[in-house]
Order: sequence, then C-alpha cells, then structure tokens
Amino acid sequence: MHHEDTREQYSKVVRGWNTRYDLEEFIRAHGLQPLAARELFEKFGPYKIDLDRKVAQLRAAGQSNRGH
Repeated sequence: MHHEDTREQYSKVVRGWNTRYDLEEFIRAHGLQPLAARELFEKFGPYKIDLDRKVAQLRAAGQSNRGH
C-alpha cells in the first residue's frame, strides 16, 4: 500500500473523533430537555461521538420498549 493511500484512509476514519459539543449545542442537536441533556453531558460528554452514540442507543432502547 502506498503511503498516500494509507494517510487518506486514516484521515477518513479519524476525522472528527475529538469534536466537542457545548451543552447548548448538544440540546439543540438532539432536541433534548435541558435537565436530561445536562445529565448525559456530565456523564458521557463532551465529545460528539460519545454523546451522539449514547443518544442513539437510548432512542433505540426507548423505541424497542414501546412495542412491549
């Protein structure tokens, strides 16, 4: 594999991994109630990748529980 190919693949995987939310931006991005967002932010934040993943997990779990 050529050096240039490796660098391009690495940047595709790693780009944005350390991007952070501030609390207000997190609330707006996911349409959360401020208290719920603050709890998640304190527990899992401030990295976007971690918070986005956690919100997706919670929403998936909430939707699967609705059918039961």
